[in-house]
Amino acid sequence: MKIKLSKSQWEEMGKKAGWIKKVAFKSHSLSLYKEWLASNPPPKQVEFVDAVYALCEKNYERGGDVIVETESPEDILGNYKTMNDVRRAVGLHVEQALNARWGEDTDPELQTYKDFQENWN
Repeated sequence: MKIKLSKSQWEEMGKKAGWIKKVAFKSHSLSLYKEWLASNPPPKQVEFVDAVYALCEKNYERGGDVIVETESPEDILGNYKTMNDVRRAVGLHVEQALNARWGEDTDPELQTYKDFQENWN
């Protein structure tokens, strides 16, 4: 079931629920989950999910894509308690891709793994 709201209705609902002060999500992904946001989750959960999506969007090419593309806010809240848990899960995914690579030294998984190890932040 899709919910269609005007921008003003959306902002008013968010203000009443306490998770929107002036629609200031750090991530682009969270705004896609309007039904979840409409269920009035606690502000701490909204902030955590937004922070996870923002971190994974920032590190999209270093393995963050797996969370951005496959996990809903409910999945994130069920699977991770801290940002370190998120990093660990993405690292396992990147390592698994490395183990399944075809073995060339120019393999893109090698570069992704190296970028994850050096630049995930």
